[in-house]
Amino acid sequence: MALSNRILSPSDRYSDLLADLALVTAGGAALLIAIVLWFDNAQGGLTGNGVFKSLELAPWVRDPAHAPLFPSNYLYYPLMGALCRGLDALGALAGDPRRQLTIINALSGALSLGVVYLLVRAVTADRLVAVLAAAFHLASSFVMFLAIINEDIMPSYTILLAAMALGAVWFARPTGARVVGVAALFSLAWLMEWRLMFPTLPALLAALWLCEPRTSRRIGWIALFAVAMVATTALVSWAWWGHENAVGPFELIWTGKAVRSVWAGFTWAKLGYLWDGMVAYLLGAGIANLPGVPGWDLWRVLATLWMLAVAVVALPMLWRARGNRQARALAAVFGGSFVAGEVFNLYSQPQDPQMQINVMAWLTVAWALVLVAARARWGGKGLAGLAALTVALFAYNVWSLAPLRGLDSAWDGAIERLEREADPARTVWLMHDFDWAMVYGSLHWGVNEPGTDSLGSAPQAVPKFKWIGFVGQVLRHPDWSDERLAADLRHEIDRALDLGYAVMVVRLWDMDQAELESATGMIAGSARLAALRRLLHEDYVATLAFTDPVAGPVHRLERPARK
Repeated sequence: MALSNRILSPSDRYSDLLADLALVTAGGAALLIAIVLWFDNAQGGLTGNGVFKSLELAPWVRDPAHAPLFPSNYLYYPLMGALCRGLDALGALAGDPRRQLTIINALSGALSLGVVYLLVRAVTADRLVAVLAAAFHLASSFVMFLAIINEDIMPSYTILLAAMALGAVWFARPTGARVVGVAALFSLAWLMEWRLMFPTLPALLAALWLCEPRTSRRIGWIALFAVAMVATTALVSWAWWGHENAVGPFELIWTGKAVRSVWAGFTWAKLGYLWDGMVAYLLGAGIANLPGVPGWDLWRVLATLWMLAVAVVALPMLWRARGNRQARALAAVFGGSFVAGEVFNLYSQPQDPQMQINVMAWLTVAWALVLVAARARWGGKGLAGLAALTVALFAYNVWSLAPLRGLDSAWDGAIERLEREADPARTVWLMHDFDWAMVYGSLHWGVNEPGTDSLGSAPQAVPKFKWIGFVGQVLRHPDWSDERLAADLRHEIDRALDLGYAVMVVRLWDMDQAELESATGMIAGSARLAALRRLLHEDYVATLAFTDPVAGPVHRLERPARK
C-alpha cells in the first residue's frame, strides 16, 4: 500500500495498543534508568544547569507553600518538587533532588517514546513501524542523553511532543474541542519552559491554515487556538495568584528570558554551531577525525549523510501525499517546528542539546516514513535491516558516553582534595565560569556569586566558596570593552591579594588561545579572550601548587617581584 493511502485512511486496530504502549514506555523507562545508574554522572559533562536548577528546586521539595515561582519556568518547579517528594516517599535517592531529576527525566523520556508510538501508529496504521520509530527516537543521541542527566528540558519536551503529535493528527480535520485541547497542552509545555513556545507556535498555526480549505474557518481556528492559549495561561496565573513571585498571564506570555543576554544575537560563527547541534542530535561525538579536514570529524560526516538520506526518502513521500490533509498537518507541525526552531536557535545557542531536541523531532517522523518505504519495497527484511541500524545507533551513542562515566563520583573526590590542598577560608579561586570545578564547588561548598567586593580580610570562613569568574563580567556585561573587562578582572585579583588570600587558578593558566575559545564557546570573541589571557600572563606570575587528577593543574597567582 502506498504511503499516501496510509495517510488518507489510517484505519487501525486497537486490540494490542495498550500492550504495545506499556511495552514501549515501561521498557524504555527500565533501559534509561539502567543507563542512569551505569553512567553515574547526573551533570552529563554538558553544563552546570542541573546543579543550579536543583538548588532552585530544593525549596519546592522542602516547603512548596513558600517557594518562589520563576516566570520562565512557571510550572516546572512546582511539578518537579511534587515528583521529588514522591521519590522521597519511595526512598528513591531521598533528599537528593539533583540526582532525582535524572530519574524523572528518564521516566519523561520513556513517556516521549509512548507519544512517538501513538503518533506513528495513528499515521501509518503499522504496529511494527510504530515500535521501531519509538526505538529510533530513544537511540538518538540528544534524546537519550537528556533523558539520563538532570538538565531541565525533558519533562517540558515530552508534553510539547504530545501537543505536536496531537496537532499533527487532529489538525488534519480540526474541531473546536481538538483545537482547544492542543492549545491547552501546548501551553502547559511552554509554561514549564517558556522558549518552547516560539518554534512550535507558528508550526501549529500553519497546520491549521493548510489543513482547512475555507478561509473563514482558517481564521476562526487560529483565533480559537489563541484564545485557548491565553485562557490556559490565565487559569494557571490565577491558580498561583498570591504565591511568592506570582505574575499575571501577560507576564507569562512574554517573560523575555535571555533576549538581551550574551547568548542572544545572530553571528556567522553560529552557523557552524548550528550544524554541530543538528548532527549531534543523531550521533554523539567520539570517532577519530578525518585527516586533513579540520572540524569535520567522521561522526559529523556520517550524521550528515544519514540525515540527508532520511530526508531524500521522506520528503518525496510527503510531497506525493500533499493533497492529503494528514500529510500536510504532519509536515506543517514537524517541518515548521524545524524551520522556525533553527532560525530561533541561530539567535540563541544552536549547539545546545536543549535547543535542538524539540526542533529535530522531525527526524523520528521522517524515519518512520523510511520504515514504511522499506517495508513496502523489501518487506520484513527491510525493517530488520533498519532495526539493526537503530540498535547500532543506540550502542554507539551509549559507547560515546563512556568517557564521561563516573564524573559525579570523581568530582566528589576532587573537591575534597582541593579543600585539603587549599584552605577555603584563606583561598579565592580563579576559575573559568563554565569549568566543572566551579559547578561542583558550588554544589559542595555552597552557591556564591563571583567577585571579591563583599569579602573581608583573610581568613574568612563564610562564604566557603570564594571565587573570581574569568569570563564572569563578559556574561553580565557583554557591552563592556575588552579593556574594561580586563581592568575589572585585574581589580578582582588585586583585591583578593590585598586582603591576604591565596589566589588559586584552576586549569586556566596553561590554556592556550584555542583551548580558551573551545571552553568559552560563542559568548566571547578571540580578541576578548586574548585580552583577558594576556592580562593574566603579563600582570602576574604563577607557580604550580599541585595537580589534581580530575580538576587538573592548580597554580598560585602572585604579583611579579618588584625590581
